[in-house]
Amino acid sequence: MIYQAFGAVLPSFIMMFVGYIYGKLFKEDITLFNKIATWLMAPIVTFAFMNDYIPTAGVLLRYGMGFSVMFAISFLISRLHKEDREIFFTSNVYVNSGYLGYPVLMALWGERALALGVVYSFVNVFVGSTLLPALIRGKLELKNILKLPFLYAIILGWGFGIAGISYKQLPAGVLTAFNWLKEMAIPFLLLQVGLGISRIKFETSSIKGYSFVVVERLLLIPLMLLPIAFFFEPLEAKVFLLECAMPIGVNSVVVIGAFKKELVPKAGMTVALTTLFSLVTLPFWAYVIERIFG
Repeated sequence: MIYQAFGAVLPSFIMMFVGYIYGKLFKEDITLFNKIATWLMAPIVTFAFMNDYIPTAGVLLRYGMGFSVMFAISFLISRLHKEDREIFFTSNVYVNSGYLGYPVLMALWGERALALGVVYSFVNVFVGSTLLPALIRGKLELKNILKLPFLYAIILGWGFGIAGISYKQLPAGVLTAFNWLKEMAIPFLLLQVGLGISRIKFETSSIKGYSFVVVERLLLIPLMLLPIAFFFEPLEAKVFLLECAMPIGVNSVVVIGAFKKELVPKAGMTVALTTLFSLVTLPFWAYVIERIFG
């Protein structure tokens, strides 16, 4: 299983590495690329899998409760770090559950796992846009949610699915174009992650602090959440734990920069390091999870 898990993770890292190399070779602005990823590719994947696999209220409730526990644990752990507390808090909450999580889940456990990953990502983005800024900046910013196309894709895909309307009912030519976009979305998103990392300015100081972030995000947090997963169905548990073991999302740098710009270089380094080390830790967790939940 561990070889299968490594084989499932490796293609995603190759795509990110390709994006990173091209980001270093070509210094042009990548804003348009980022907008395509945010406003087209991610919503396409989200809509399609929410429409194909309609999550129940129970799944949303269980994932919401599980993520709430992770949020509380992350907040408490961050209080132990007097220096760079904001980085530790944000890093343990804002994970790369979508751009990296989707292809890994798809490779390991198929489309139903990816559909559950979409639900997890929704909870992740929701909390990351509301409660996270609320506890760091002292005010609740609900309006941030409305700026995310991700939310509208979930509502549309879920709503149409409940109404019995499927995107597969589109006229043949339109459906073909839609499927092309859906199939190219995940590779595109992985390239975008690599491009994003290529634009991060690395800071080589504070190695001890970076080590703590890597260990907490990739090992400690998933381990502490393992007991919660026993309250889920087996596939739900596997997806929940593997998503909790994902590296830090690139967007966390944006979140950090919103309230403490001087920490942006350090935040960028934590994204790069956790992404690199997750090439080892994700196969490990996939193996452990499969042994426990079958």
